[in-house]
Amino acid sequence: MFIDRYGRPVDQMRISVTLRCNHSCIFCHREGINGMEHRELTADDWGFVAKVSVKNDIKYYKLTGGEPLIRNDIVEIVHNIRKAGGTVSITTNGSLLSIYARRLAEEKIDHINVSLHSLKNDIFRKITRGNLERVLEGIDTALNYGIKLKLDYVVLTYNSNEFIDIINFAESKGIDLNIIELIPLGLSKNEYYKLHLPLDKIIEYLEKESVAKKVREFQTRPVYIMSSGIKITVIKGWCNPELCMRCTRIRMTPDGKIKTCLFRNDQLVDAWREIKNRDEKGFEKALKKAVELREPFFKAKNNCIYLR
Repeated sequence: MFIDRYGRPVDQMRISVTLRCNHSCIFCHREGINGMEHRELTADDWGFVAKVSVKNDIKYYKLTGGEPLIRNDIVEIVHNIRKAGGTVSITTNGSLLSIYARRLAEEKIDHINVSLHSLKNDIFRKITRGNLERVLEGIDTALNYGIKLKLDYVVLTYNSNEFIDIINFAESKGIDLNIIELIPLGLSKNEYYKLHLPLDKIIEYLEKESVAKKVREFQTRPVYIMSSGIKITVIKGWCNPELCMRCTRIRMTPDGKIKTCLFRNDQLVDAWREIKNRDEKGFEKALKKAVELREPFFKAKNNCIYLR
């Protein structure tokens, strides 16, 4: 297992398989990826990445984008990573989920995170430029095929008054929920302050209405258990040194670069050549180098600089 110089083991990999997307969310941060070359690794390439990574105890793989279901070989990517021994989940905007749900269920996808930022058609379209009905159809189709789902709800000034409705919807479907605070990455300073709201009011509600609370070891995320049985996780990724110190994730870009942190582009390790040449030792060396570079982005509350 890879362990960085801060004593953090690395057992997860978040893979952006594409930056292409059929939505245009007003807060999109593109997984913190800047200046990517216009090339994408193939499904076989990602199978190779997983083969080497699993040998080094990186067991959990989150596929994201852009919109990962834009790729017509997304099921093959899942298949190849699972064949290598990895556990695979996907984060999606849900608009194409009804098309892929059956095949993803057959590949025994571990779970799927579906972004659901509003239950109102006009607000949903304002935030995402997408179609709410297609997302809701995707959710129902995935549930019908027995796929475990989680909802991702980013809190904004536009949708903050919907948090109880979102919780009620999740409970009605038996789906766990992530409530996520907006981060400034990818936004101008004015845009961030126009959209951002702290989660204090929602946390106060959860403290009162939940029947139990625990803290997930990964990123020290607080998890509230509701009387319905669903779990609601609060994710505060900005200015949160406790989250950083418990982060066990490495990232990869669509063009084969290893990324040490969502907020950093100054520590990229380019592994395209090693992947394409199926150079196991070379790719393992690249992984080791990236892990050695890793450090918590927030080490203390007083370095909460604004990022443009």
